[in-house]
Amino acid sequence: MAIEMNTEASTLNALNQAFSAYPQTIKKEPRVAYAGTRGSYGEAASLAFFKQDCELFAYKTFEDVFVALSQGFIDYGVLPIENSSTGSIAAVYDLLSRYQYYIVGEEEIKARHCLLAPKGASIETITEVYSHPQGFSQSEEFLNDYPDWKCIPYFNTAIAAEYVAEQNDPTMAAIASKRAGEIYDLEVLAENINFSQTNVTRFVIISREIELFENPTRVSIAFRLPHRPGALYEIIGIFSVFSLNLCKIESRPLLKENWEYLFFIDFTGNISQNTLVNLLPIIQEKAEYFQFLGYYPQFEAE
Repeated sequence: MAIEMNTEASTLNALNQAFSAYPQTIKKEPRVAYAGTRGSYGEAASLAFFKQDCELFAYKTFEDVFVALSQGFIDYGVLPIENSSTGSIAAVYDLLSRYQYYIVGEEEIKARHCLLAPKGASIETITEVYSHPQGFSQSEEFLNDYPDWKCIPYFNTAIAAEYVAEQNDPTMAAIASKRAGEIYDLEVLAENINFSQTNVTRFVIISREIELFENPTRVSIAFRLPHRPGALYEIIGIFSVFSLNLCKIESRPLLKENWEYLFFIDFTGNISQNTLVNLLPIIQEKAEYFQFLGYYPQFEAE
């Protein structure tokens, strides 16, 4: 799916329609999808955000969630977008730019990785470990103590745990949550193996349409800039003029255009409908491509 140009008029029209219905509420008993399986952090984020009032669907990959949303099988998708220890999850940023869906909320989940294996296994019997690449990255210091282990990337931490349980091989282990170990009847050989004990993954809730839930405070956008001196500086300076806090900036290469990048920006502050109506056209005028990603409430720890 190629990137399509969002026009200034279409973005503002969609935003104004959403503001006219503000505040909106989450659909009753929504169909919600996440990448993984039971026991995954995606499932935990889905349940935390939607409370128990949803029908959950598990898909193998991030893109499977986007496809399900595009085909109308689900109402919302829940996907990890960054981790406090290992940074942004590039694949999700790329999919957001391709499918052009909207972020309507976020949820943070503490990741506590465990080394899980079938009953009867021990640290000494392990030769292969399965997990998502993020699971390996976040457990790097622990894995450095076992250089002979073969680390095999898998779709998802919980799917890796499910696979290891099915194989029932004492030489195989998975890095996943303790709950995944309980679900798939695996033993915990080592607990809290992530190198940061404040390890948190931020998940975003995506929808086909712009939806404005109560008390939105964070805006996400994406844009591409022309190659000329000061182009990025001019965009960044606009946020100061509007007294907005630029809280994240991420760049991703465009696959079909060498050395061209898409910038993703999150900002917060006193953001009203009037602020966005005046701010977004200024950014669009300076950018070669612009995409509005969402205006949504920030996660607040209870």
